[in-house]
Amino acid sequence: MTLGHVVVDYEELARMSSVWAEAATTMAGLGYRVAALATAPELFADAMFDPDGALRSERAIINSAAGPGGLTAMAASLAVDSLLLKTVVAKEKLVDDLPMHQFLGVQQWLVTLPVTLVTDPRSTIRHGLASFAELGDALPGYLAPFAETILATLAPSWRFRADVLQRRPFTHDPVFGLPMASAVALGGRGAGVVTASVGMPAWANEAAPSIEEMLRRVGDLEGAPAASLAVQRITGRDGVTRAVVFLPGMRHGGFAADPQDLPGAAAAMVAPATAYTRCVGEALDAAGLPRGAEVVLVGHSEGGVVAMDLAGDPSFNGGRVHVAQVVAAGSPISSKVAQPVTRVFEVDNAHDIVTHLDAVESPMTHQTVDRLTYRFARDEHDVVRTHAVDLYADQLQALAGSPNPLYARVTADLEPYFSGTATTAVFTLADGPT
Repeated sequence: MTLGHVVVDYEELARMSSVWAEAATTMAGLGYRVAALATAPELFADAMFDPDGALRSERAIINSAAGPGGLTAMAASLAVDSLLLKTVVAKEKLVDDLPMHQFLGVQQWLVTLPVTLVTDPRSTIRHGLASFAELGDALPGYLAPFAETILATLAPSWRFRADVLQRRPFTHDPVFGLPMASAVALGGRGAGVVTASVGMPAWANEAAPSIEEMLRRVGDLEGAPAASLAVQRITGRDGVTRAVVFLPGMRHGGFAADPQDLPGAAAAMVAPATAYTRCVGEALDAAGLPRGAEVVLVGHSEGGVVAMDLAGDPSFNGGRVHVAQVVAAGSPISSKVAQPVTRVFEVDNAHDIVTHLDAVESPMTHQTVDRLTYRFARDEHDVVRTHAVDLYADQLQALAGSPNPLYARVTADLEPYFSGTATTAVFTLADGPT
């Protein structure tokens, strides 16, 4: 609280609500098991010799399980508190996150419309289109935290809704119920071709000292003139050569001759092997990375989806290389699973609509170092800025030194990739022949 302003971390409150709900379930289970002790054979045997004592024991057991202050009552109270907190958070988010500036801009245009339309119709129409466009750009971020609920209840396709409710990768589109295999046909069938790039980034000979810096390097590649990825080989003090693969996200909103286009991104979400994943394999070979080497895959947006596709492919992860860690930022990967040997660190912005495109929300409970999700909430009221990789990097910069033991383990395990002798190869990508 500073200068009269109160900052409320709604994601932390939502996480607390989930923890309370989990505790309520655990406590209810304990209550059931404690109540079952009242029917234990030992009590019936004792009743033959001490009926009063056995009766008192049974009464005490039942009271502790189902009495006014028992486990069942405590579980019910926690469940109610969890639901109330979740409801309050949802209500406050709806109010606080409302893009008021954009709404007021449209309102002002509508109020002055009768006058301005007469005096300057061309400027009025141009201003109105701009106001509605600004509001339309802000609404996805506002609705993003509720995307899974909206899709699960309002999507026209029952097949899609069934996939959402069962938390599995969706197989049909949400509107018409058409098979998503068509997306693979459009964007995933290329053989994948890589060409070594002559230009090198300023960090080519330096290992990234943090996860934040890894993401910034992905951002550098997203700003390159052509679709690219980079393979950085790092030889540590132990003499072992490892690699970090930087995987940028989608760069074309339509069709292009490289895998970082809209059809390629759609294909990556529903198919384990695409032109992009094949480009990664080609790049590792061209960079001369030894077979079986340990690698870290760092991706943003589509790049994070591709990283998970590779981490879940046994012919790549455990075959070509060993993927030690996936770092994915702003990627819809909640329904994707890596091979057991791989750890996954996922960074989500609750207001980034892209992270919700798989229609499955990453769980905030039962987190482990093997699958860790860090979620924050930052709405820029602009789809592109809310999804930008630099925004994710800035958030991780603020997370530096976090006392969270799981995050500390993630950074500790990445230490061999943060220092050492580094050489980098950058590759330009193309779909290639089908």
